[in-house]
Amino acid sequence: MNPDRRQTGGASRPASVVTVNIFGVDYAVRGGADPEYIKEVAAHVDRVMRDIAGRTKNVSATKIAVLAALQMTDQLYSERREKLRDQRQIAERTDSLLSRLDQTLLEVVE
Repeated sequence: MNPDRRQTGGASRPASVVTVNIFGVDYAVRGGADPEYIKEVAAHVDRVMRDIAGRTKNVSATKIAVLAALQMTDQLYSERREKLRDQRQIAERTDSLLSRLDQTLLEVVE
């Protein structure tokens, strides 16, 4: 999914209604996001729910939806933690390089 397609040109789009099908049910989704983005998000939710339904037996659609929400939220949180860890590593490396550069500049000046 492309998060850049949520909005166009930095401004919200006028609200539109997009019909999507998730787990066999049609939903009219109103929003200012790019309609294609809304469809991509809905297709992702549908895929996750169908995957869970294929691995479980006799489980209600509600329970499948909750399990899908948990799975997608776990993935989101994991990606956020990884991004934060990467940002911290970059900040530490940048600080180290700046310190080395400062030290080298002091040595050159002396």
